[in-house]
Amino acid sequence: MIHTSSLIPLLHLGKLFNLPSDITQSIYFHIIHDSAQLIIDKWYSFINIHNTNLCYIANRIPILQGHTFFGDTITYYDLHDKKFNITLSICAKYIKPSISDKDWWRNFTQNGFNGLTFVNNNMDTTVQHNLFILTNIFGCFQ
Repeated sequence: MIHTSSLIPLLHLGKLFNLPSDITQSIYFHIIHDSAQLIIDKWYSFINIHNTNLCYIANRIPILQGHTFFGDTITYYDLHDKKFNITLSICAKYIKPSISDKDWWRNFTQNGFNGLTFVNNNMDTTVQHNLFILTNIFGCFQ
């Protein structure tokens, strides 16, 4: 570990130059602080890339409303939309279920699957690709 590998050379230098123990301790705590801050920064970056940014771009997809055959109002995403396809591809690539809110992503995929109600051509390649990615995202949280 970085703390142990830094401590031994620091103790040797402190002994070699007759540094007081409080100065040696201050230097060691500075090394630990910098290491901890680096770990925190990397973790924050990881969370930002794999969760916060994904939610941000997913929330930019226009949510549509329509009525089912029974007259119920539902929210859905347009499965024919190429921008929706691009967003889904990005989300599927970077999503990490261990740090993501399962209910939020289930709701997101449910809105995507609701779009099937308004699809006229099930054989459209964009629709098929969107359904495949939605299924993969939904499967991550099972």
